[in-house]
Amino acid sequence: MAAKKLSVLLLMSMALVPGLASAEEILLDPINVSGETEAQHGTLSVSGEALEDLAPKEMSRLFAGESSVMSSVIPTGNKTYVNGLDSSMMNVTVDGTLQSDGVFHHATTGMFNPALFKAATVKPGVVAADDGPRANAGSISYETKDAADLLEVGDNFGGLAGMSFDSNSKTFRSNLALFGRQGGFEYLVYGDRATGDNYKDGSGTTYRGSAADLTSFLGKIAYQWDNGYRLEFSGSESRDDGWRQARPNFGDLTGAVFPLFDTEVKQSNYALSLKNENAAGGFSPEFHLGFSSSFLNQGNPSDPSYTRALWGGEVETWNGKVQNEFLFGKHSLTAGIDFFNQEGTGGAIAGTYTDPLTLSGSFGPYTEKTRNLGIFAQMRSEFSDVFSMSYGLRADYQSFTGWDGTKISDEGISYNVAGSYAVSNAVTLEAAYSQVWGGYELGETGIINYSFPWVNYQGMRAQETENMRIGVTVNTGNWDAHFALFRTDAENVRARNSADQAQASNIVSEGIDASLGYSFATGYLRGTYTYADVTEDGQTSSTTNYYSAQPVGHILALQGAFDVATDWKVGGTAEAALSLDLAASRLPAYEVVNLFAEYKPSKVEGLTVRAEINNLFDSYYVSRATQGSDNSRVLPFSEPGRSFALYATLAF
Repeated sequence: MAAKKLSVLLLMSMALVPGLASAEEILLDPINVSGETEAQHGTLSVSGEALEDLAPKEMSRLFAGESSVMSSVIPTGNKTYVNGLDSSMMNVTVDGTLQSDGVFHHATTGMFNPALFKAATVKPGVVAADDGPRANAGSISYETKDAADLLEVGDNFGGLAGMSFDSNSKTFRSNLALFGRQGGFEYLVYGDRATGDNYKDGSGTTYRGSAADLTSFLGKIAYQWDNGYRLEFSGSESRDDGWRQARPNFGDLTGAVFPLFDTEVKQSNYALSLKNENAAGGFSPEFHLGFSSSFLNQGNPSDPSYTRALWGGEVETWNGKVQNEFLFGKHSLTAGIDFFNQEGTGGAIAGTYTDPLTLSGSFGPYTEKTRNLGIFAQMRSEFSDVFSMSYGLRADYQSFTGWDGTKISDEGISYNVAGSYAVSNAVTLEAAYSQVWGGYELGETGIINYSFPWVNYQGMRAQETENMRIGVTVNTGNWDAHFALFRTDAENVRARNSADQAQASNIVSEGIDASLGYSFATGYLRGTYTYADVTEDGQTSSTTNYYSAQPVGHILALQGAFDVATDWKVGGTAEAALSLDLAASRLPAYEVVNLFAEYKPSKVEGLTVRAEINNLFDSYYVSRATQGSDNSRVLPFSEPGRSFALYATLAF
């Protein structure tokens, strides 16, 4: 059966290629997929046509077709992994605002609504100094759309109204966006609501606590002066109010069935920025101030006889940056200062439930704090038509305060260097290296002192990471290919499974990253391959080892789309994972194929109708981004089985 699925996957790939033969018959504007992946030094940018073809409604679909980036299925348990490393090890921003750490290792670190994302950019490993602090294993930046991105030329007001339905979970989603501009002023407001039932996987199992109950908002206002300066304020929030598992990323425990909890999970993001969109020469200042919050409240149990203490927490983050770009001939220097203040408060909640003192813990709330001030400079140089370099330096000072008042501080230097050399018009060699001083990270605020008192803050050490990458890119116009070897070695990663705060681990991810793509007049086809060997303290990482890292192995992914007529487009994504041997178990192989057809009738301006068949073969599988598949005590959330989805969007 697996061979049959892979055969169909390959046939689907070949089915896209015949569009070449029809290119002369159907004359359409070329599809621009140059924004889909910026191959230099592994940077991946999902935007433009590729993002529109994905039409992601959940974070788990945002990087479909990209083998190096994976996200799990449950919004409240969703985590994003890059080459097997959790996003908590990366600098993650939404519209430039640094995101808060996770409250609980079983809960989400990225419950965002990607429906109005303009771009999602992943930089694995080596990043520039001006990408921000604590970019231990790279960075992820999400950018939301502005009114100008949605308005038609000549229009000053518009809107989008959408509805969708998924047959598996019976999830109904509705959304509305209104946007406009008047002179230099522009605005955008957006709301989205999704509700549904528990879904079934490919084996027919229904998963408690998987029903959609998600509300999202986004608002933006901006003013741009004639001289190019643009002042913008944005705010967004995603909130899940569903009945969830005690551990939101587990389907259940095999030895005990806990009640569901009226859980509330909320992520908020605010950003204020000022920059010159028309800047030229050596004066290009940029200012940013941001606030983000990650909140989780376990909520009351469905079974009032439940006796363990409830818990909850919130992490709030302020960050800011002031920088300027200086030009010196073929050299560009970006320099500035940045900061972040982060505070996490949480623990067991006093009430009618068992005092955690019976488990040697105690009631909260308790608070941890960390503050960071950085100064940075990044030079980008075009030494010749064939040779360019980017090299930078940053210095950070950080202080940390534990729940018991213990104060520690440290400072460190980070540096990076990356170069590209064009061997010919088609072939470019690339190499990059960085040493990152990452400082301290907050613990899991939701469970501070929950089971045992947290001790020994004085023994904590700042996280430090070494990243390296070497590769080659080939681009012949229609064809593009990339191959690279990578390694990330992170030391002093704060342990999640010990009351001793000096406990830390060493996490390594190393392997291969490759891609091959072809674009033609009516479409494109692109395949990616990742092999990542992920270890923790020298041992192959398990899926439940507190989630800083996930075992990956071999992953193949595919994305393609082409226009079959003026009004019609078809395409899809596919992913295959080879079986992976762990210390005491084997993660099984899996294959999944998702297809879509999109219709934009020329006679009804602004209408888009999209039909999807997701998990075409009704496969039972557990994503490599989901925890518990190698633990006999856990029933992991497998992915939804076959579903039919219908979307309708009207732009007015």
